[in-house]
Amino acid sequence: MLDANKKEQNGQDIDNVSDAEEHVRKIMDPSEADPIIDQAQDIDIFANHSEATTAPEILEAKIPVEPSIELTKTHEFSEETLSDDEKDADTDKVVDEIIAKEGDDLLEAEDKELAKAFNDKKPSLKDKLRNFFVAWWVNKKARYITIGSLAGLLIVATVVPVSRYFMFNALGVRASASMTIFDDSTGQPLKKVTVTLSGQTGKTDSDGKVNLKGLKLGTKELVIEKRAFAVEKRKITVGWGSNPLGDYKLLPIGSQYTFLVTDFLSGKVIHKAEASSGDANAISDEEGKIILTVEASDNTELKVVIKSEGYRSEEIIIPTSTKEEKVIKLVSARKEIFVSKRSGKYDLYSVDIDGKNEKIVLAGTGSERDDLALVPDPINEAAAYVSTRENKRNKDGYLLSTLTLIDLQDNSSEDIVTSELVQVVGWSGDRLVFVQVTAGSSAANPKRQRLMSHNSKTGQNQELAASNYFNDVMMIGGRIYYATSDTYQNGASGFYGISSDGSNKQTILNKETWNLFRTSYDHLILSAQDGWYDYKIGDKQVTKLGGQPANPVSRIYVDSPDNKHSLWIDVRDGKRVLISYDIKTGEDKILQTKAGITNPVRWLDNRSLIFRMITNQETSDYALNIDGGNPVKIVDVTNVVGLGRWYYY
Repeated sequence: MLDANKKEQNGQDIDNVSDAEEHVRKIMDPSEADPIIDQAQDIDIFANHSEATTAPEILEAKIPVEPSIELTKTHEFSEETLSDDEKDADTDKVVDEIIAKEGDDLLEAEDKELAKAFNDKKPSLKDKLRNFFVAWWVNKKARYITIGSLAGLLIVATVVPVSRYFMFNALGVRASASMTIFDDSTGQPLKKVTVTLSGQTGKTDSDGKVNLKGLKLGTKELVIEKRAFAVEKRKITVGWGSNPLGDYKLLPIGSQYTFLVTDFLSGKVIHKAEASSGDANAISDEEGKIILTVEASDNTELKVVIKSEGYRSEEIIIPTSTKEEKVIKLVSARKEIFVSKRSGKYDLYSVDIDGKNEKIVLAGTGSERDDLALVPDPINEAAAYVSTRENKRNKDGYLLSTLTLIDLQDNSSEDIVTSELVQVVGWSGDRLVFVQVTAGSSAANPKRQRLMSHNSKTGQNQELAASNYFNDVMMIGGRIYYATSDTYQNGASGFYGISSDGSNKQTILNKETWNLFRTSYDHLILSAQDGWYDYKIGDKQVTKLGGQPANPVSRIYVDSPDNKHSLWIDVRDGKRVLISYDIKTGEDKILQTKAGITNPVRWLDNRSLIFRMITNQETSDYALNIDGGNPVKIVDVTNVVGLGRWYYY
């Protein structure tokens, strides 16, 4: 009986659940018409359920929806506690709440989408430009009109100069212009002329040339002006590119003065010498003539400076009323350096070759022996000086020699080395090559004599070679040739060549060579232990001769700074002859034939030289130019050695 009642109860529960589900389906289904009922049905949706199920999913919503109602408390219902009307009322209430909640969520989602669609945020400049170009590009008509307009503007700008220049200037295009300014009265270029064009200003150089940059294009006014000259104004069209404008001449309107500039020694005219007075200046022509134009003034005198490269500047004062041509002789800027005992001591002097500006460079100390040596640098204003002026001695009381480097620009001096003996071999560029006998070394020392190179720029000394003693040493063309003795040597002796910086060492003859004779500019005769050899300068090997040459005599050649000429002295018919050898043609030119001409000889510059005269009447240095003119005596001197034959210790 109890079982039967229980089964009947379960069946009723199942029917109630089914009816509730069907009721909810019809209410939620939008396709179903709302049912019309007179009386609420008995539906218990909470039967056998402790919680409400989650709300059905709204497909139209774009965001996840949380459960509509969260039941936080468990309600227990039963047939005994709820009537049928209460059950239907509760069911309707739950359904209404679910629908209201889901409707609110759906409306909120739609509002967000609508707000996003009507967002009033202002677009950025980048967005505007992008939108504009996108709209322009998709509009075929607008695109064609724009391209056509640009093409038309380009054609107009290209064909019409004014439009073209305006467009290029607006785009920042700039050009340049160059010109040369001459004196209309002389045809010579004018220096320091002020040139203005298109807002840019420049001054001409020593060749009368000026180059202006950063010019705007188009028709511009060119203004050329210089004191004592008429102002030149012209309209110039500045086009694309460099714009070479050619030559312009200025008409002189001031006072003019004429000068003839010549070389002090040769008397030949000097081209491109410059005369200046204040802002006025002028250049000499090929005939050495200068016409200087200055502003007219009430002054009675005019100071003028004449100068030229390689020459001492000359300052002169002339009356402003003068009209005649004035001859100016320019003297070499290189100085003569010499030793004199006029004070009772061996003092070292410098002087210009016309005898002016004499100064003591290094005063004597009274400790100098008479075996002094002085070798000027052929290129730079410097000289090597060997003396015992420091009064330094070895343990036996023997005076030691000091090699001193003299700077003739500021008359400063620097001691390079002190040794028992020092002999200068010569200058090679910035390097001074010499041989020193090591102080305190024994006679059997295999490195008693050292061939050294001093860098005058860095102040560093470098050993090139060493021997117990050198049989012979000479410099030819900046390269050093030397012969080592086999006495007290650990290795073989021979004849060698080496550069002044220690590079390119060459063994020319691997036999002891006793003497070197420079018989011509490019040949040496070698006296060796097994015979005689001929060596052509620059070759890698020697040629053995059949016997001893007749009267081998060594010449001393002194090359000019530009290596175009070389000086040497010969004895002909009992007279001393000073000769200039042309290195390119191989020809000799006799410069002077006089008794008493002797070494040392040296170059002042590429054309001027100094030689020594020793007679019963004088010991003096003379200056001479290879282009002509007579020798000019500079000063009386004390005879000291310079570059000469190697001497033995």
